[in-house]
Amino acid sequence: MGEMTPRERLTAAIRFQGPDRVPVFPRMWRYMLKHDGSQSHATYLKYVDEAGLDPILLLAVVPASLLPSPRHDWTPAKGVRVTATRAEEGDCAIVSRLIETPAGRLSDRTRIPRPGGQYGIAPDDHIEEYPVKGRDDLPALRALVSAGLPQRENTPDFRAFAAKVGERGLTGVNTSSALSHNAGDAVGPEALMVACLEDPDFVDELLDIFQEPILASTRWALERGAEVVYCSAFYESMSGGWGPAIYRRFFLPRIKALVDLAHEYGAIYFHYDDGKVRGTLGMLQEIGADLVSTICPPPSGDLTLREAREIAGGSVCLNGGIDTVNTVWRGTAAEVERAVREAIETAALPEGGYILGTSDSITEEAPPENFAAFFQAARRYGRVS
Repeated sequence: MGEMTPRERLTAAIRFQGPDRVPVFPRMWRYMLKHDGSQSHATYLKYVDEAGLDPILLLAVVPASLLPSPRHDWTPAKGVRVTATRAEEGDCAIVSRLIETPAGRLSDRTRIPRPGGQYGIAPDDHIEEYPVKGRDDLPALRALVSAGLPQRENTPDFRAFAAKVGERGLTGVNTSSALSHNAGDAVGPEALMVACLEDPDFVDELLDIFQEPILASTRWALERGAEVVYCSAFYESMSGGWGPAIYRRFFLPRIKALVDLAHEYGAIYFHYDDGKVRGTLGMLQEIGADLVSTICPPPSGDLTLREAREIAGGSVCLNGGIDTVNTVWRGTAAEVERAVREAIETAALPEGGYILGTSDSITEEAPPENFAAFFQAARRYGRVS
């Protein structure tokens, strides 16, 4: 077999068509922010040549969150008005907002840590007051989400994007689930968990306020040539406290709608959950997911690559499995090499089914020698007989 391009290699691994070697695609955006000052497509493509990366590069049609970010001023639209106040408190800013829509008012408050401060290079926001307090707030939420949606004609040209990337990787659309960043940032997790039991109709309506534009915008991307549908669905993770029955009732059907939509256009469905997946990987296989990341191992996750391979069988490609904290950051170069070799021996099949990766982004604290060891070991052990 001749040398494959990254695009060919990824496709062969995901489709179980026999890649020339195991593709290499760890999450590494935090490391790139520290060492390259960027997580742009150009930076990823630099590592194709320098390290042997096989990237999947993504464009978005709608933001990860369909709610207006408290980090930025929001341009009013469709009769929506946002009034914000900002206060500094230590290493954080506290942003309080009053959101007025034609269908009612919402209010929220968010603590925003300073990037590069005590919470790390790219810290997450902490919502202290969620905008939706109950069923009466859903009309205003729907009006708010509708006001911020882009128009279909502004969808990126994914065919042109793929042509620009060429053989250096796969390309696709980046989206989030109805819960991740969306309903999960509209209603607090504790309140949502109670509502799943006490008011399931409220949860369905809440999720569908986001599901409908997510499906519509994903279809626009597929019509314009997206090859991959990447869905960030980590709010649904069992790590958040959900049970398998809740996952199957509320989340799985909405994920399946994205899987089916991707397959309608011959595209790959790429599912992201960086938490515990022991209870959900089999469900994702059941609905036809093509690629699942990140297979986080214990102690943070609950599934080893060996166990994941047994569940996924020969139908779901796995991406990840190497502990980004205890191995890539805190381990030695020799331990990184051993972990890479064992991951390939455990999860890669001769016909494919595995993309070498990490349990989350390689961190800014990871030693460069460990980063280098990861890719060197991939080249050394990546050919599967």
